[in-house]
Amino acid sequence: MAGSYTLYSVTKISVRWDKSTADQDSNKTEHFEEEWTPNTNVNWRAYTDPTYATDYPESVRCGRDNMHHAANTEVLKVRGGDTIEVAHTRPPPEYWSEVVWNNCPYERGSCMNFTGDTELKIMDLNHPGPFVAHLSRVPEGADIQNYDGSGDWVKIYTLGMEMTDDVINPIHWLPWNGDRYENGTYRLPSRTPKGQYLLRFDLVNTGVIQPGFTEWLAQLYATCAQIQVESDGESEALPKGVLIPEALSHFAPGMTTTMTMYRGESLDTDYVYPGGPLWDGVNYVQDKPAAGMNA
Repeated sequence: MAGSYTLYSVTKISVRWDKSTADQDSNKTEHFEEEWTPNTNVNWRAYTDPTYATDYPESVRCGRDNMHHAANTEVLKVRGGDTIEVAHTRPPPEYWSEVVWNNCPYERGSCMNFTGDTELKIMDLNHPGPFVAHLSRVPEGADIQNYDGSGDWVKIYTLGMEMTDDVINPIHWLPWNGDRYENGTYRLPSRTPKGQYLLRFDLVNTGVIQPGFTEWLAQLYATCAQIQVESDGESEALPKGVLIPEALSHFAPGMTTTMTMYRGESLDTDYVYPGGPLWDGVNYVQDKPAAGMNA
């Protein structure tokens, strides 16, 4: 899923990147230099490269160089309970056109047409792993277009895994579904308090840490939208959230698996999805695969 996103609700809005231009002099996400980290990819990143938990904190929170675009990013007005669609793209900006954003089949917000094929195809996700969404409320007295996401983050959505009848690889990550990938839609909790928020989306390509096997670290593909929640939610405040990047560090819960689980053969004991507990507007619970998935 390396690339970018667009957020849809009643209206279409960009997230913290500029999809109106592919001018690489102003778009510093291309050939961006992160902090050097041992045992990861080089710190010199192209547009579609992943982010790692040890990169600059602002990169982990909302994508590389996101504050460069924050002041020019729209603020989407929503209400608690609204359904939101996240539309993503994998190719870099030179392949973008109005066609792949505005004329897609199946009522999708984005599609794929960078192979020279005249047919518009479903934009798939490029890696296995969970898709997660978080909210971070802008501190009192601050403005969303200056907020860097250094406060708490509360997870409000996870698209995780299911157990199939495949006797060899029964674990199936729901986001990693090729051209059968469903629209990335979910509902904002109806009890979300009024205020400004960063709404963060991320596909986590989980890492593998297991002696005796090739080991690698989780890859993150994150970005943020800027939203204004206008509903009178019954909650006076969000529950206590987690900090990012800390909650997505290399060895944080859910960020790595055994090779057996990565291959989809069996679920690791006590595995939980990354990014902290899940809030549905009422309950704030441990976020883990459904009961019985170890069977």
